[in-house]
Amino acid sequence: MARVNEPLTRYARLGLVHHMLYPDCARAPDEHVRTLTALASRDDIETFDCCLPYDPEARSTLARELRACGKADIAFAAHFFPLRKISFCTTSLPEAAQARMIVADMVAQAAAIGAAGFVFASGGPSPADATPANHAAFAEFCRWLCGLLRPHGITALLEPFDMEIDKKYLYGPTAQCVRLVESLRPAADNIGIELDIAHLPLMGESFEDAIRTAAPYLQRVHLGNCVLRDPDHPRYGDTHPPVGFPGGEIDTGQLVGILRALRDAGFLNPEDRGSLVVETTPWPGRTVEETITDAFDRLNAAWQEV
Repeated sequence: MARVNEPLTRYARLGLVHHMLYPDCARAPDEHVRTLTALASRDDIETFDCCLPYDPEARSTLARELRACGKADIAFAAHFFPLRKISFCTTSLPEAAQARMIVADMVAQAAAIGAAGFVFASGGPSPADATPANHAAFAEFCRWLCGLLRPHGITALLEPFDMEIDKKYLYGPTAQCVRLVESLRPAADNIGIELDIAHLPLMGESFEDAIRTAAPYLQRVHLGNCVLRDPDHPRYGDTHPPVGFPGGEIDTGQLVGILRALRDAGFLNPEDRGSLVVETTPWPGRTVEETITDAFDRLNAAWQEV
């Protein structure tokens, strides 16, 4: 059991994912600047995930603000990359060239904000529709990305996604992501796993097994929720409803087992605290602030049971 005088923050850097809490920012650069600047100044988090708007002035303003915010282990997310249209696993040379043009710009953004990590996913096709050439193309993309990130001291963070339910990406099973990371070393040694707990039910993996498998390369963890059992549910799939959302797979009870597994794997460790980042959309009918408070209340309640 965690002792009540040892808060979770002694074992983890707590954080939030900006672009999930404020999904309208994709259409409003000014709102993106306002809300991300405010989130970066919060005193109840030590880290966060973010992306930058395409507007040059807004991007420049945020780069200055975020670099000076004093937070640790910031992660840039390739959230605005059109991954359902152009995959990092593509075997088309023009598509691969276009993908690298966009990602190179995003790497420059990540460097400008002082990010320590760069979160990305594979894209499709699903394993059922893939060829060995798709796997080879993604491995080559990862090598290229790691080379681009290395001069900035940034780690590539591969995020496993579901293969059959919603996104239907190539990677994929946690074990397969780990094998890919291992195959890229030692040449590409700045790559690890960003494990999104909300994806695991959609991937058909248990929380404990996935955490144990990813542990040697686990760099960052997202905490969230998903709806799996009712295909007719409006939030079915990978839509990141809040923890505790009706019909979802993850509530305080599941968080207890997740936190225990992360502690046992060494990710929650007072000597080397891992970044534990809440990724959620707002509760329907509640404010963003109420959503954050609810998420941290559930997380801290679960920690008391670990």
